[in-house]
Amino acid sequence: MSYILNKTDGSVLTVVQDATLDQTTSLTFVGKNYAGYGEYFEENFVGLLENFANTAQPVNPLKGQLWFNTGPNKKQLNVYDGNRFKGIGSVTIDDPNRTVNGAPVYTNTSTGDLFWSQGILYGYDGGANGAGLVQIGPTEGNNFSNWQFGRQSPTTGDNIPVIRGYCGTLPVVAISNQTFTPSNYNPSQYANLGPGIAANTFTTVAKGISLPGATGIVPLPNPNSSPVPGSTIGSGFYFWGTAAESLSSRASYITGGVAPASTNFYIPFVGTSSGSTQLLADPNFSYIADGTGHGVLNVTATAAYYADLAERYEADTVYDEGTVLVIGGAKEVTVTSIFADTRVAGIVSKNPAYLMNKDAGTDETHPAIALKGRVPCKVEGYIKKGDLIVTSSTPGYGCAANSVSAGAVIGKALGSQSEGFGIIEVLVV
Repeated sequence: MSYILNKTDGSVLTVVQDATLDQTTSLTFVGKNYAGYGEYFEENFVGLLENFANTAQPVNPLKGQLWFNTGPNKKQLNVYDGNRFKGIGSVTIDDPNRTVNGAPVYTNTSTGDLFWSQGILYGYDGGANGAGLVQIGPTEGNNFSNWQFGRQSPTTGDNIPVIRGYCGTLPVVAISNQTFTPSNYNPSQYANLGPGIAANTFTTVAKGISLPGATGIVPLPNPNSSPVPGSTIGSGFYFWGTAAESLSSRASYITGGVAPASTNFYIPFVGTSSGSTQLLADPNFSYIADGTGHGVLNVTATAAYYADLAERYEADTVYDEGTVLVIGGAKEVTVTSIFADTRVAGIVSKNPAYLMNKDAGTDETHPAIALKGRVPCKVEGYIKKGDLIVTSSTPGYGCAANSVSAGAVIGKALGSQSEGFGIIEVLVV
């Protein structure tokens, strides 16, 4: 009777017929009544014990099968993932006493081996180009760069967690959750970077990401001071690809093609008439302090794209552009169904040229009501250009009137319509 062999997941692997040998996998399966079957059983055990140690990978492997590769510069345990054999990483912990001049000494190494010795991780590159062991980290050696996490001692208080980035032995970036002054600041380690660098390094680590020279002082002093606190100008280190120096801009530059270099430009432009970058302002254009901290703009004349003067008033509901409103209701303004209502306030403006009381609320709670100028207005009935416009019996709409009280007039029609409902421009008076 044949043997039916199942895999761990329950699926059928193979059927071994009586008195036969089956080599569907790397093992040899023996059928019933096969003479001399003991040798094959024993060799199967040897193969499992060795993890099929060989320079060539096993034939017909199963997913999860182990293979120890004994090839040159290999000596690595592999696992079959269903498609190929993949190496199983490992780190050898070396005897710290087995060193020469402080460097670890290894024998029988293979390419890709990892070694941990005296707090440093090494990798073996097979001796290519005479390199042999390569330092991976952590260390502050001169041969490579790394990131280190540790606790930095400030001048006062408890140690602070900091991530530091190194290029060789030189720390070039520090990441911290608070601002502090390191107690072990050593400017001499920066002296080889050039003149002025040693005096502008990590004298302060600021909250966030700090480069050498950034002090993180807020608020900033006069931008003309040098170096600018919070800036990295003094050290020459920058975050390229970002808005470098955006918190403390010290100069503005014309990139060309705007006007001759001798021309003066007004704020926010710059001029170079004196040979150096400078900001210039028209003497007729100035800001005057009014004692409230807001200031007053003093100019000879202004111009606007839109055409009305408006002010915000609190409304009892949301009103759209062109709605005619009167004073009253639960709030300050509402609609009316009274013809020629003398309580008329104005027309809801969408884009006022000048908006008063602008911070009183939003367009939903405090619509801008046009008090002067021209705006679109909802109207009904026959209207000819020049007609006086008053409130109609339809809430929110205006209509024409021949003779009414002056206090009821909203404005004068700038457009015409023959009948029904529509929107025309009205000159608010």
